[in-house]
Parts: sequence; structure tokens; C-alpha cells
Amino acid sequence: MLPTTANDAAQTIPQSVLEKIHQHFPDRQLKELTIRYYEDVRDVGYEYFMNTVLPVCHHSDLVQYLEPFISFVNLGETLVLARQGLVIYDNEQRGECTETGPFWFVSLEPY
Repeated sequence: MLPTTANDAAQTIPQSVLEKIHQHFPDRQLKELTIRYYEDVRDVGYEYFMNTVLPVCHHSDLVQYLEPFISFVNLGETLVLARQGLVIYDNEQRGECTETGPFWFVSLEPY
């Protein structure tokens, strides 16, 4: 499946994205926010399943067998909507951008 695309020091945040972040979170510094870049909303669901669900349920073979039947798109959409944050679509650098991505996701909560 797709690798996680966490924002790291090597990945620069475009100025237009920084401006939108400062508009939405005027009293916060960047180090107080969780800023992630995703190619697709499916990556959010897959990352959550691999990093949160599997480690807790690794003793159950049933969970591993469920993976092919999980809609990572639906799970990703649910996770983004459940968190208080900001979604900024990356339509400046790419010609094609849909409602599923690519996008920047910014939240106060650690991810």
C-alpha cells in the first residue's frame, strides 16, 4: 500500500499554505501544530490502520485478514472529518487535484 507522507524538515511548506495556516490558527506557532501532507485521503486511513489498529490488535489474526476488506478512503475521510483541523488542497503545484487529494492536513492534535 502507500507509504506515510508525514511532513518532515526536508519537506518545505509552500508560502501559500503557510498563509492559510496562519489565517486559520492565528495564535499558534507552527511547532504547536501537526502538519501532514497526503497524496490521497486513502493514505490517512491506511496510516491509521497500520500505526494505530494493528499494533493494538497484533495478537489477533482476524484483524490482519480484514485489511483487504477495509475501505481506506472511507476510513481516511472519517478521520479527517473527526479531527478539528484545516484541509488545504495542493492545487497550485499540481494540475490535477480532487476532493481526495493531494492535500495538507493541519490540526492541533498530535497524529
